[in-house]
Amino acid sequence: MITKEHYFHLLDGLRGIAALIVMWRHTGYFWGGWTIPQSYLAVDLFFVLSGVVVANAYEARLRAGLAPARFALLRLIRLYPLYLLGSLLGLIPVAAALLGLLPPSLATPLPLVLLAAALLLPLVSEPNLFPLNSPAWSLFFELGANLAYAAVLRYLDSALLAAIMLASALGLALALQAAPGQGLHGGYSPATMAVGLCRVGYGFFAGVALLRYFNSGRRAPLRRGARAWLCGALVLAGLLAVLLARPPAPLRPWFDLAAVTMVFPLLIYLAMGCRVSGRAAQACALLGAISYPLYVLHVPLGRLVNGALGQLLAPPPVMAVAGLVFAGVLLPLCWLLDQRVDAPLRRWLMRRNGIVVK
Repeated sequence: MITKEHYFHLLDGLRGIAALIVMWRHTGYFWGGWTIPQSYLAVDLFFVLSGVVVANAYEARLRAGLAPARFALLRLIRLYPLYLLGSLLGLIPVAAALLGLLPPSLATPLPLVLLAAALLLPLVSEPNLFPLNSPAWSLFFELGANLAYAAVLRYLDSALLAAIMLASALGLALALQAAPGQGLHGGYSPATMAVGLCRVGYGFFAGVALLRYFNSGRRAPLRRGARAWLCGALVLAGLLAVLLARPPAPLRPWFDLAAVTMVFPLLIYLAMGCRVSGRAAQACALLGAISYPLYVLHVPLGRLVNGALGQLLAPPPVMAVAGLVFAGVLLPLCWLLDQRVDAPLRRWLMRRNGIVVK
């Protein structure tokens, strides 16, 4: 296991930046519809990061006897509370529609929607698998990958890892051939669930493979000081170059495939070798702390603000100002939720379930 001082700070920073990019994408109504072109690929970065972090935190414990069911409980404690809060916030527009204040937004009976949301299960009867909080589709696939990882870990040697990644990459290539105009923007709808499965299948297990290679002793020496700063800048520049790119339509499918299967794993591996400290480490830790609350709360909260402004027929300049205020309030709110609500609640849940809190 590699300690946080070696690489976690920079990975936390990447996770926070990716969450900010996803928020920008989903709140385009504030910015006149402008979004970062390839921002949907940030989810694939999350999947690789998840593989690294989960393997680092749990692989040794699973091999030492941690039961897969106990592991599943730990992952639910980590993901579920803020997911539930986001889903409850997503109920507000539904309630407004039931009162006649907004147009109907659901084709599925509300009790079934509530049951599926409570169980973190997708609804194939809706255009979005998680209509109360659409980004939750990636949590569903990530949790599935986590559970599969724990279930097959005893057999998960290099050959099986390579087979899973190869099969997932081939699935992505087939999906791109079938719908090249879609790119790899899939997984959130019933028609694209297979794409989501392949995205998480490649990304998560690529993260596991990266950590194992990093721990094998064949890696380059850790970079510190100015070298770490330079490496971190190169990683950030590479990430932004991918997400801001506008590849020609014929090349977009293969651009997406190369980004997901090669560029993102390479960037994360470079980041793993950077040891940052001081204010840089503090900034990365802050970005990491807000990343998950931001990811699961920005859509329902943004919809509430957008719905209210839509009722007032706010012009574009007002919308842009509202977007800035929204982001300015949401980011510190996410930090407070992480520090004062989610972290204490998770510690309490772990103690209640007899889990030692370190």
